[in-house]
Amino acid sequence: MDASIWMRIFILGIVFIALWFTIYLIIGYRYRNSIDILVKNTQITIKKGDIFKASALKVIGCDTHFDSRIDDIVISKQSLHGQLFLKHGDANEINEIVKKEAKQRGLRQNKDRLYTFELGTIIPYQNQSEDCTYLMLAMTELDDKYKSTTTLAKFEIMLMKMWHEIDRVYAGRNVALPLLGSGISRFEDGPRKKEDILRCMLCTLNTSGVTLKAQVEIILKDDSKIQLYEYKNIFRH
Repeated sequence: MDASIWMRIFILGIVFIALWFTIYLIIGYRYRNSIDILVKNTQITIKKGDIFKASALKVIGCDTHFDSRIDDIVISKQSLHGQLFLKHGDANEINEIVKKEAKQRGLRQNKDRLYTFELGTIIPYQNQSEDCTYLMLAMTELDDKYKSTTTLAKFEIMLMKMWHEIDRVYAGRNVALPLLGSGISRFEDGPRKKEDILRCMLCTLNTSGVTLKAQVEIILKDDSKIQLYEYKNIFRH
């Protein structure tokens, strides 16, 4: 084959790669901070930000006791659970709400005088001073050393129940969730990437049979490296 033909093929290859790379960068930039998707007729926005600044019902992952011992031994002060109790809520009020909910469900206290709720349970807490409502979620279990633990199977079951619980309490109001399980939670069956956790949240909503007639936001931390555009067509066939 003539050398000039090889040169043309080489140049065309370079042009194709450059064009593909440019399109890749444009799409990545466009969906860098926010994307909108539809999951079983539920409008989902995935974006970067601060869950506590969301103007919606705010889902906050807690342990199955909704423990109020925020001391960096039982519950981390830096976790969303810890921040809720320390900065965005009244621990005494929350404890009373948890106690009332436990009695309604017929739960009994354990040796630590705590109640154990089923994974995925949501307890609404209305903060009058902030004029907002938090949806406290029983997301993980604490082991004997107060480590927050779960497995992928338990995490998926928890999410499935969570979507139904949100459907039970949201009353048509917008809902905001963080990237659940991406903080201090430990997966006993191996670490999970944040991308996998986000996909798991979306897939469990897709299979749950729940359709929320409101805007749902999944809020990632500002420093998140997740490539949002990869989720744009996740359920499009």
